[in-house]
Amino acid sequence: MPIRSALPTSLALLVACGDAAVTTTETGTGTDTSSGTTDGTDATTAITGTTVTPTTGEPTTTTGDTATTTTGDSTTTEDTATTTGEPVDTTTTTSTSTGPDTTTDPGETTTTGDLPPDLDALLVGLDGGVRLDWLGEGDGGIEHSTYWALVKGSAEYNALPPAEQKKVDLMKASVLHSAQRVPTSQTPGVEITGALTIDARTQEIVLAVPTDYNGRLVVLGTPGTRDQWSSHGVLLSWLVARGYAVVVGNKGMTNGGVDGNATMLNKQHPSQHWGAMLIDLGQWAGDRLTAAHGEAPTAIYAAGLSNGAYQVRRALELDRLRVLEGEAAVFAGGLDWAGVYWPDARVLDTDADDTVTPAELAAGDHLIRTNEAAAMTMRYAYDPQTETTPANYAQIPPYPNAQAAMQAGGFDPASAPIWGAYNTAFDYLKGFGLPQFKGVGYYNFTGYVFRAELMGHDATEAAAYSCYTGPNDAPPAMYAWLAQAQDAGFTAEHVTWALANATTGEFSVPLISVHGDADGLNAFAVHAQSYRAAVAAFGTPSQHRLYVVSHGGHVDAHSDGLGLDFDFDGTIGEEGAADRFVLMQPYAERAFLYLVDWVENQVPAPAGKTLATDPASDVLDAESLAF
Repeated sequence: MPIRSALPTSLALLVACGDAAVTTTETGTGTDTSSGTTDGTDATTAITGTTVTPTTGEPTTTTGDTATTTTGDSTTTEDTATTTGEPVDTTTTTSTSTGPDTTTDPGETTTTGDLPPDLDALLVGLDGGVRLDWLGEGDGGIEHSTYWALVKGSAEYNALPPAEQKKVDLMKASVLHSAQRVPTSQTPGVEITGALTIDARTQEIVLAVPTDYNGRLVVLGTPGTRDQWSSHGVLLSWLVARGYAVVVGNKGMTNGGVDGNATMLNKQHPSQHWGAMLIDLGQWAGDRLTAAHGEAPTAIYAAGLSNGAYQVRRALELDRLRVLEGEAAVFAGGLDWAGVYWPDARVLDTDADDTVTPAELAAGDHLIRTNEAAAMTMRYAYDPQTETTPANYAQIPPYPNAQAAMQAGGFDPASAPIWGAYNTAFDYLKGFGLPQFKGVGYYNFTGYVFRAELMGHDATEAAAYSCYTGPNDAPPAMYAWLAQAQDAGFTAEHVTWALANATTGEFSVPLISVHGDADGLNAFAVHAQSYRAAVAAFGTPSQHRLYVVSHGGHVDAHSDGLGLDFDFDGTIGEEGAADRFVLMQPYAERAFLYLVDWVENQVPAPAGKTLATDPASDVLDAESLAF
């Protein structure tokens, strides 16, 4: 895919693994600071049975006031004409689903491959379902590729309907792709949005179906604590351009426009449902595609990055249990891109006494231990003894005094160039009226949010180990709290919560894992190698591949060497760090192609291995790679 454009002039705080999604965007009218947490869908005024002809560049809107979908010839896709380059909007209010729909809906025409698809069938089961048809002729298509160049407050941005402006905001609050991989394809097709509820699990979703749908569905996990628009710049665009239908949910994290990190402090342990929610998406979207096209998808795949890759691992494990109970499998295979590892009792119980103690949890491989260990090693950025200094960054290897402790925490030496940046990434927000972010980075923020999640704490209770700068510019409380905490602050109750998130390494379909050894957020040894060890010990290793990308980081936007202050000298992006990291997305895409060949043609993927790379010369085309 040729790359012709670069990211617009914006400064984004990029989060891929359970951290803040705060974005500061420079516009012609000043600086807008938002949490990137609005839900991206406006309520549409119901004009029953009426077609509204746009006169100001807004899409044609048709709404209904019943819980049934429209069928027949009243809606077309390919032949819809506009003069504004904007989508056609068909809004249908639907009832909340309590489970996947597996029956023919009253009044619904079952189509076959020889008839036009019944696209309104895609709305069934959603609350507040909205359908938009995109022509792919200058409107950005279902991947919304034209939105990356828009600047908030510009004439082009202001000309969009409010709901589309929110999409722009949400997509650009989660810039994960490299500036060399800005999506440019414009795929015609249909986009469905709404809220899906199954067994009390509610998530806001987006389903993108190309006009040239290839009969396959990919269910994408969602990174960090982000929303359903966070994957548009990475895997979704690449997949829909190749004919795959793609569905993404927000894991219940940003429902109603709340902040995903605040959801983690709601005392309800939402992360225990993330694996099941990926299965919910696969079942619902598979049924809807069957109803719309008259044929079931030939294969349903799961894929995701970071916490989204954890979703893939957990969903495939849960799917195996469903099959053992006599149910049909949902997924044919999965792609795990830098997944988060939460070990189960068999791994944590190191003394084999059939009880996981708080001490064993504290010593286990998981996100809290590794990120808090990194925060304590690198130290608060304004501590006189901090490791995060320009002089230490300039050493070979970087941060020499931190090497032993960081490696003990699971971080590969290849990830050292980004340790200081991830220890301080949110510090710049202190200059935008948010002084509490002074010295805050991914390490202490991620540890704080996920600790609160496992402990069942709200923000008030979590203040004891807060990552935020205290009153009178005091260091964050977490450093002193961790220094004196017994068993890292865990109790038997927290062990129970942690085990609710556990991954087992047992799945029954092919799973390909791709992880960079220079991942400075999800430590390679802890999250990749330890999961592979669990597969070897308890699962079916022949069904798993682990490809280690030399010099591969966690987020490709960070691997560009832009947007972060790698040496913490007050100047962003002048360190030449791009030549120290390899872009991961092409390797993830190539792994997906291997996965499809494995599933559909019974050609096993090449053996797992470490892939040699040149960080000064990134490969951009997945199909030019061979493992």
